[in-house]
Amino acid sequence: MRSSTLLFTIASAMLLQADPAVAQNNVPIRKIKAVMPSTELTLLDRVESDTHKKEYQYNEYGYITSVMEYNKDAGQWVLDTDNSYRQEYVFDADGQCTARTAYNVDKAGNKTTEKNKAEVEVIGDTTWERHYQKYDDGTTHLSETYAYDQWGNRVEKINYGYDIDSKKEYIRGYKKREYSGPVDKYADNTNYNSIRESRLLYDLTAETNGSDQTTMDINELYVEEFRKVVWQTENDKLYKRVYNCEGFLQITVGSIEREMWKSSEREFKLNADGTRPVQETMRYYSKNGEVTSEHTSTFAWDNSGRLLSVIKYNKSSSEISYKNEYTYADDYAKKLSLREAIEALDGGGQIYPEDELMQFGRIATSSYYYADDGDKGESTYEWNANGQLIRGTWKETSIKSGHDNNDTSTVTDYGEVRVGYNADGHMAWTIDHSISENDFVKIEYLYNKKGIWTGEAEYDGDSWDGPWTKVDWSKARARKRLATRAAKTPKFIDDMTDGHHSIENNDGVWNTQGNYYVSTGVVAGGSYYQKLVSTASVPANPEYNYTDPLMPLEMEEDYDEYEDGEEMWCYSWNTDKYDWELDWGPTEAKRVYENDGNIVADIYDGNQTIVSTITYRLDDDDRLVEETYSKGGNITYEYLPDTNYLLESVETAADGYRNVCHYYYSKHNYVDPTGIESIKRDDASTADWYDLQGRRITTLTSKGIYIVNGKKVVVR
Repeated sequence: MRSSTLLFTIASAMLLQADPAVAQNNVPIRKIKAVMPSTELTLLDRVESDTHKKEYQYNEYGYITSVMEYNKDAGQWVLDTDNSYRQEYVFDADGQCTARTAYNVDKAGNKTTEKNKAEVEVIGDTTWERHYQKYDDGTTHLSETYAYDQWGNRVEKINYGYDIDSKKEYIRGYKKREYSGPVDKYADNTNYNSIRESRLLYDLTAETNGSDQTTMDINELYVEEFRKVVWQTENDKLYKRVYNCEGFLQITVGSIEREMWKSSEREFKLNADGTRPVQETMRYYSKNGEVTSEHTSTFAWDNSGRLLSVIKYNKSSSEISYKNEYTYADDYAKKLSLREAIEALDGGGQIYPEDELMQFGRIATSSYYYADDGDKGESTYEWNANGQLIRGTWKETSIKSGHDNNDTSTVTDYGEVRVGYNADGHMAWTIDHSISENDFVKIEYLYNKKGIWTGEAEYDGDSWDGPWTKVDWSKARARKRLATRAAKTPKFIDDMTDGHHSIENNDGVWNTQGNYYVSTGVVAGGSYYQKLVSTASVPANPEYNYTDPLMPLEMEEDYDEYEDGEEMWCYSWNTDKYDWELDWGPTEAKRVYENDGNIVADIYDGNQTIVSTITYRLDDDDRLVEETYSKGGNITYEYLPDTNYLLESVETAADGYRNVCHYYYSKHNYVDPTGIESIKRDDASTADWYDLQGRRITTLTSKGIYIVNGKKVVVR
């Protein structure tokens, strides 16, 4: 075990500088610029434990030019040539990095053969990154290629392989997407997925058909997933047409155009100035082009473009299925384009919880009516002078039938909702009091430290003031909300009219998407999938910020792969059981959320059961200070006082084994170190100690920088 008194070589100005080169992690080469730092940087020199060591060097722009790894052998440091490397950059006349090449090194650390490289090429509005890898036979071949559109969205990804025996390059996987606008900027928001999906126009995933297929022609790959959305304006109508393919992994990319068929179509009749839809007809098609289901809705708008009513019809355009009406409290109206208004009708574009009630303006009253069972409800809304909803009342009426369906009664439930706000002006909580049932339900809206809405928590109480008992989302009953009604059983089946029906549900833990089909009043089939809802991100590991051997040019994290991969549970409708049945689920999937000031990651098995949990504890400066594992063990992180500079990490396994790493820094541009020593306060002796003002110290009362025998010492 090493001594708890550690010596660190760092620059005297270190505490005054910005964060260290954390940003070098995950920096794509298309974003690297030949720009001199505006401030003198403090960068990591080395990381050292009892058995391993890494040393770094940088160029004048602050990018790493070498990483040397050492292992201890017989008490001596020996260079690990497999993991050590040097790298060089090429910049164009505008200072844009156009290439990076990494080289292997010999036992003395000198550059030898090429290890890997990456290149950037801009073609029109598309920026391409191509990454190359050197194989054991001495040849270099493509490994990954990425394309980014004008908004910075990743729209194309190609994974390559190389067969050394046959000397053949081949494509292992391909993904292509097209968006109607920027989506990456919403990645930190809880509604990122819904915003992204609303702007996704083209989605294709393809792969080779077995290990024997080797091709560099994308058109010869087999389709794994495909969806194409086309928006078209024809006269006074707007169409959204969705195209799909059948027989995935049986058709090739090159045959998509002739194999795809229109699976659905939304036809919007527009008002006179073309700014709002006044009628929508939803049609589903079979592969041979026959309409299998058709439903119509009409919309009424006021002169400010605010929604006044929605009427949904059954197959007969004169038979009302559902009706919703609105009035508004003032003259405020959101300025929405036609496409934005359609997105709002679909429930999209909700960035903060209050947006649900302000999609077009500040609602004064709303009402709903279901014709099939006679359920109806109405709500009123009260707003303050700042335009914030502060209170609401609701009433819901339904007809209940006895076991013989002859004994019916009308049941009316009514209540009040109160709303509170946080310092940023966003909803902090709502309390729903059902007066007829005499219960209280509180919804607390959760935000991260950046003020971004990340989720909700539900509580039951006995009064407006509580006390409150937290409700488990997975076991929570359907709760009343303004102008909505509870879902029916079986789960997700809430419309028994003949035809196709979509399933969209997000309860804060599970995001559910799917559809089912009703024939002659009976559910005849359907399927849905569920993904875990992560409303927070796992904190960046401070060790990885400094020690990743691909830094600073490791590829960006592929968020799409994580979200669209196989971390989902798939269900299908069992006609015999008249219920949903699990077909498949991942053996390990993660949900990340905030809880009591910490970030928590729950790991689920194939039965949607939590099997383990990781808790990430942050300090008041938002620094990760501990990871704790439910199955035992933890990692702690210690920083230099008042900075984000990691000084020490201690990993303790469940069996008690400990691994300690120490981190050493200096000024950028290889400035000679000033020799600041860092020690723990418990190990400090105050003989001949002075503060930075030259005053003698007799008792250490706080962490900080002190002068000892003419040297600066940091006490932590």
